[in-house]
Amino acid sequence: MNLTLYSSLIMAVAAVGSLSIIDSTLAAPFHTQISPSLVLRHNPSEKSSGWKSTPSFIQTKSSRKLLFQIRGGSDAVKDDTTVATAAEIIEDGASVDINTDASADDDIEITEVNATQTPLNLTFPATNAYDGSDADPDGIPTRFLLMKKNNREEAKASFEEHLQWRKEFKVDTFLARPHRMFDLCKALVPHYFAGRDPHGNIVLVQRPAMLDFEMMRRNNATIDDLLLHYIWVIEYCWNIIDPSPPEGIMTNVLDMSGISFRQMKNQEYIGFGKRFVNMMSSNYPGRSYKTLVINAPTWFHALYKIFKPMLRESTRQKIVILKAGSQQDTALKFYLGDSLPKDLISDSEKDKKDVEENGVDGTGRYFLPIGDRDQCEPGPNSLMEYDMRQFCIDQLALHNETMQDVI
Repeated sequence: MNLTLYSSLIMAVAAVGSLSIIDSTLAAPFHTQISPSLVLRHNPSEKSSGWKSTPSFIQTKSSRKLLFQIRGGSDAVKDDTTVATAAEIIEDGASVDINTDASADDDIEITEVNATQTPLNLTFPATNAYDGSDADPDGIPTRFLLMKKNNREEAKASFEEHLQWRKEFKVDTFLARPHRMFDLCKALVPHYFAGRDPHGNIVLVQRPAMLDFEMMRRNNATIDDLLLHYIWVIEYCWNIIDPSPPEGIMTNVLDMSGISFRQMKNQEYIGFGKRFVNMMSSNYPGRSYKTLVINAPTWFHALYKIFKPMLRESTRQKIVILKAGSQQDTALKFYLGDSLPKDLISDSEKDKKDVEENGVDGTGRYFLPIGDRDQCEPGPNSLMEYDMRQFCIDQLALHNETMQDVI
């Protein structure tokens, strides 16, 4: 994941850095060192209202039968296995069993699941068969070694901190637990998987300037809830959408529309930005393919020129700074291909500004989820987003819970 740009600019542009996913393998000089176990909460004893710690597994509604392939937990598959998304709907009527006794070296058949069958294993550990940990004498994934420039002692310490972080917040079972605040967190700040770029990398779009603290307070949510949500989303990304092999990388699009110097003085933005950057860079390194900073204001270009010499050449090559207009549209079409969302094209600026000011249908939200998969298109309501939300709804149903309303 790529947050290198924000590691560099975090002291000067902390509000901007609040929602970009950085690549800590190339961490910049100004990266603030905070223990991963302290990043998620200012007060570790504070409990987040929207999460439960009871481990469980996904269960689909009887009216919908879904395709899955088992991965994760103690029975993680070690061959060229892929995982079907949670909304690959298949013809109704079939009945098959899940082989829960298969060894880690056996091929596991794609299995159809319904509400009366054994649920799937949704426990995902810190390592997998493709991350280099199996071949490493200390069991360290390659990404952590690269993060520390192959300094084995530092990489080992970082990975041990990461394991402790996963244990403290029960990250291995995040996807097996109900997430009532999914819709709310999506509304608090627009972020979505738009699809895949021409190279097959997942495209993540984020709009940090629209982080809405008033909505957060109105819905009794906290920064901790939003940080937990991001962990849920990233775990879903790398364990369900793109589980490997090889380990996936991502194209990040950071839409700077609406960012201002006033936000840079906002302590809530700055505080959230620092915590987010440290949490992601410490625990999800080496996931970047390209970072596109779009609709960048003139002052951002000036700041980047100051910090650019401090970045490695390999890091610079991953970062593209663009200003709104036809050249930006051309670049986006080149980098994103068929996954270019309409709301990122300059021609839609007028409509986008109206949405920023008034929200969708006057709700104050950037977009509303759709109810029909046939309506999906690259953008906030992409197929990936639809499937991810349905996955979340299925988990809520399993626990006899419902999605929290957004007010």
